[in-house]
Amino acid sequence: MNAGIVSLQDGTPCIVYDEKLPHPIKHVEFNEENHQLTLVYALPPSAGRQGYEFDFPLDPDFTALLRERGDVAVACAEKKKIQDVTVFPVKFVAI
Repeated sequence: MNAGIVSLQDGTPCIVYDEKLPHPIKHVEFNEENHQLTLVYALPPSAGRQGYEFDFPLDPDFTALLRERGDVAVACAEKKKIQDVTVFPVKFVAI
């Protein structure tokens, strides 16, 4: 999956990815240890915690922006159009 970071018109940071996810997103986690984001899926508790972790660590400036705002938009790019823009809370965790 390819992904990029953009800013929406109101300044909200937005992660744009190019593949459909298998499940809806519940929230976004930032791992304090490896500086990576995970899109955590909205699944029943019996399924356990599942999600998509991005391969790249975030730079300090973007991390600071996430801490300041407390949320991030997430969107899928399909056929050169951004779709399904949704804002999610960011949970800062040490996994």
